[in-house]
Amino acid sequence: MNSIGSTVDGEAMVAIDANRMNAYLEITAPVGDGKPCSKEKALQALTDSRVVFGINEVLVNKALQKHNWGQTVLVAIGKEPQHGINAQIIYHFDLPQQKNSPKIDETGNANYKDLGLIHNVRTGELLAEKVPGSQGVPGMDVTGVPLVARKGKDLKLAGGKNTVVDPTGCYLFAQTDGHVSMISNRVEVSPIFDVRGDVDYSTGDIDFIGAVRIMGNVMTGFKVKAGGDIEIGGSIEGAEVVAEGSILVRGGIGGGLKGFVKAGGNITARFVENARLEAGMSVYVKDAIIQSQVKAGGMVKVTDKKAIIVGGVIQAGREVESKVLGSQLATQTVVEVGINPHYRDEYQQITKNCGEKRRTLGNINQNLKPYQHQINNPEQLSNKQKQILMRLLDVYRTLRQEIDEMEQRMEFLEDEFEGSENAMVKAHDVAYPGVRISIGKLIYIINDPIKYSAFAVERGEVRVVPLR
Repeated sequence: MNSIGSTVDGEAMVAIDANRMNAYLEITAPVGDGKPCSKEKALQALTDSRVVFGINEVLVNKALQKHNWGQTVLVAIGKEPQHGINAQIIYHFDLPQQKNSPKIDETGNANYKDLGLIHNVRTGELLAEKVPGSQGVPGMDVTGVPLVARKGKDLKLAGGKNTVVDPTGCYLFAQTDGHVSMISNRVEVSPIFDVRGDVDYSTGDIDFIGAVRIMGNVMTGFKVKAGGDIEIGGSIEGAEVVAEGSILVRGGIGGGLKGFVKAGGNITARFVENARLEAGMSVYVKDAIIQSQVKAGGMVKVTDKKAIIVGGVIQAGREVESKVLGSQLATQTVVEVGINPHYRDEYQQITKNCGEKRRTLGNINQNLKPYQHQINNPEQLSNKQKQILMRLLDVYRTLRQEIDEMEQRMEFLEDEFEGSENAMVKAHDVAYPGVRISIGKLIYIINDPIKYSAFAVERGEVRVVPLR
């Protein structure tokens, strides 16, 4: 304690916390005629205490104010290090934990046939990218000691089969068309999509850019679409199966005509019953085709010892072959060859459309008659008449061009129809009454059982000929 009448100047006392990130000033009051602590003296006290970084002179001034004497005031703050951010990988497809949940439509209803199971990618498509980690920014405590910042952890962008990483190591691309997935923490692209069991509510519909292999069945109401081939270990039961390549079904195809099977190449199955098939090339069936609609650009062949085609409509570009055609019950069975069935359908549609356009063109001709004398002298027409005339002429020219194009296509198709002389229908055992055979534009109706024979065009008509 100071004695009475003593004089003491105000002092600055410095305190530093344990981690040296904060420094405090406490200004003591002068005694007697002592002088208040000056700013220079306060700053020197900080220097003497080795406080050299993060000093805030505004806070120093605050501590020097009379009403703050005797209080501890924060005057210097260190800089915390900014640790580096870890690298991260952004995937441009759903990871496993994001799949197998039904898609929700705009009305909030769940579509349990769309589970997002497949993510199709094209060659060169970006699959994943790495955002590099940062180095971090060093800090410093109030005594000027640097504080090291931790560097962000790096990650390796690991590519699996059919993927490639760019030279920077930051971008992963697909090397083939296919399905992208995560296998053992690596991104892979598979040109074949495998389904271990049935296509049902556990898988949803399948829409894949490449080939599809299904170990089980394709159940009623589901869809499978592939940009390549489809191989099915079981059967197709009233489902829609479409492949740009070929379709192999080790079981049968059936389940009612509500199903549909279409291939750009061949369709092969053990049996076909109450089904609709379309093949760009040929259809090969082991046992039977029963009450079905089958179209093939090439051949339809049923090959087993008891092979039978009975009921329905069978259309093939070149040949239909079976042991038995029709049945003893005279079941109506239509067999058409010599014309690619897709051409036949196109010709029928063009014929219908062309007829409608010709009728429309005739109506326009009638509407143009009142203007025939004024067409070369349009100044005689009112503005409204000119507008009507221009519209009619535009529609006329468009229709005339469309009709010309249709007629050219019809001529091509008719030429194709004439090339049916090599087409043939074969019945290695018997063809029963009720079978109607069309070769090109010619028709042959079987009224009595015909054994061990083929049907072909000879001398301008369909004739029964020896098997060859």
